[in-house]
Amino acid sequence: MDERVPTLLCVDDDPPVLQVMREYFTLRGFGVVTARSGVEAFLHVVRWAPKAVILDVFMPRLGGLEALKRIKTLDPEIVVILISGFPNALEMVAEAGLTVAGAFTKPVNLDRISETLTRAGVTLPPGATAGTLPTPARRPGPIRALVVDDEPDVRAMLTDYLRENGFEAVGVWGGQEALRLIPEFRPHIILLDILMPGLSGVETLRRLKPVLHETCIIIITAHEDVETARRTLEMGAVDYVRKPVNLRHLDALLGIPPGKDQTGAK
Repeated sequence: MDERVPTLLCVDDDPPVLQVMREYFTLRGFGVVTARSGVEAFLHVVRWAPKAVILDVFMPRLGGLEALKRIKTLDPEIVVILISGFPNALEMVAEAGLTVAGAFTKPVNLDRISETLTRAGVTLPPGATAGTLPTPARRPGPIRALVVDDEPDVRAMLTDYLRENGFEAVGVWGGQEALRLIPEFRPHIILLDILMPGLSGVETLRRLKPVLHETCIIIITAHEDVETARRTLEMGAVDYVRKPVNLRHLDALLGIPPGKDQTGAK
């Protein structure tokens, strides 16, 4: 694909809506990638450097508004168009101090979204034609991931698994070590164990608040600590996974394509 062809990121937790948007914009000559969650959308901005994002405002866990904040931190110039089942989405974004190119109520009119993209300068380059079915160009450089867990087996398994799937992954044993490493490593994703000796996952998360718009923190929790993990969502974590870690669930969170059978990590 000509790398000048813009890539669009379409984000919605409704698969049929995503499929319609993918087909519509692909047939018009754009590179299209899709995401079903705010976390996956954030990571796709890192992976693909899209020119524009068409974003559902209301999604579970890391919803569209919080995802928008993180996306704008990564790329302040990115064109964002909101879609929503509610008519007040634009007011919510304005109250958050964010700007978007447009907002549309579902069911969306894709022709109007296309016109908004054109007005925002997201157009095909000269010579590009509709119906060519381009493949999006991946941005060079891996996504950086930090695994924080005092259990060596869990830490090693998750770090290795992320590396095998193209992440630049580093594992550390505790919160203090993580806090020392983060300013230099600047991870896009942090997998953070909630119960650790010394500085707990909850306290580590509290100290990480200043960088929450630059990264996504996923809590790792034992079954008996699920209520605490849920409270961390109010503190800025984007999601949580239970031990033993279900790798299929982790794949869905991080946008890793489905692979071979995966049982999980204890």
